[in-house]
Amino acid sequence: MEQQSLWEATANERKERQALQGEQHCDAVIIGGGFSGLSTAYHLQRKNCQTIILEKESVGFGASGRNGGEVLTGYIGSMELHAKKKGLEAARQMWQLSLDSIDLIEHIINTHQISCAFRRNGDFHAAYKPSHLDGMKREQEVMERDFDYKKIKVVEKQDLHSELNTPFYHGGRVDESSAHFHPLNYALGLAEAVEEMGGTIYEQSEALSYRKESGKVVVNTNKGRVIAKELVIVTNAYSGDFQKTIKKTIVPVESIMIATEPLSEELCQDLIKHDRAVSDTKNLLYYFRLTADHRLAFGGSGRSSSKRDQENLFNNLRAGMITVFPQLKNAQVDYRWGGKVGFTQEMLPYMGQLEDGSYYAFGFAGHGAAMSSMAGKLIAKNILHEGGGDNPLEKARLRPIPFHSQHAKAVGMMKFYMKFRDRIS
Repeated sequence: MEQQSLWEATANERKERQALQGEQHCDAVIIGGGFSGLSTAYHLQRKNCQTIILEKESVGFGASGRNGGEVLTGYIGSMELHAKKKGLEAARQMWQLSLDSIDLIEHIINTHQISCAFRRNGDFHAAYKPSHLDGMKREQEVMERDFDYKKIKVVEKQDLHSELNTPFYHGGRVDESSAHFHPLNYALGLAEAVEEMGGTIYEQSEALSYRKESGKVVVNTNKGRVIAKELVIVTNAYSGDFQKTIKKTIVPVESIMIATEPLSEELCQDLIKHDRAVSDTKNLLYYFRLTADHRLAFGGSGRSSSKRDQENLFNNLRAGMITVFPQLKNAQVDYRWGGKVGFTQEMLPYMGQLEDGSYYAFGFAGHGAAMSSMAGKLIAKNILHEGGGDNPLEKARLRPIPFHSQHAKAVGMMKFYMKFRDRIS
């Protein structure tokens, strides 16, 4: 069984990029070569703002190249809940931002003819319990009434076969605006677009430290440094000690995935009728979708820190896949991999500026395939002084999570509790 991701194994040709050596100058230096960093560079280069990206590994190495490729509307939690916390107008802005995020990705893909199997067929949110379906019906009413959004359709259990052929769920809801794609190929295509516009990407170039000096920022790597007017830090769940305030404000949680051998077209059509991205309402959720080469990619919760139970985790995930789709009991698993998802204390993305003026965006909580490209655009607008206060996710100040050093233990305990709740429900 392959240990690399399906996306890496089926990626488009990858360009070789050099590591930073010596001293370089630019307008904005960006730490992180994932969706957010690439999008920031893309939107700055469009306005002739010279950028350099420093990537510790290679383009798309982190969550951008490891995620499930589900480009979803919304955020963790219902928009009704967000409206109660932030006010209806702010919640409406948040919802529109999530829709605009998918439009932005589609526009970039079409403009640059990025080959990444982008399909805007919507998503299906599967109800794990009958009461969850009742919540979906309320969500549909709230979205129509308060958000003027009419693209959500509830599917009763007796009609579930019209979406999924599974005995595991109690119906669900469709949102027509969502999409799915090959995430690594999108990242590689976006990187090429950045370079075509004059941006520079250095790989194997870990940013080790930075300092402000004479109104500029100096970023040091092992073999060189970049001097720039602006600094952007978009390392998300892969943040290390480069910026400790950001590190202490984000909790990395591991998610794992498997992918089957290629399946027949008939079986694919039987599993997921309309080729939608799928996720469910379990506390420790499953998420899955078909790929362009007719595999089922199936994901779930991984380890928080320890590697001792890695084999059991993947075996349990395969067992979960067969519970959802008994038709796959004899299907071989060809690929398995894992990656880190970034969460904030509010379970919402954070965007803004640090006290030293550095820009950041992180904590997409499983919705980064959609939201992180928009985050880059919003950072670019702020750098160019084009922001109009139209970002409801912008933070005035970052507050580190209390007892952050113990987050791995806390995440492990929380996962155990959520697993228990799923079993007894």
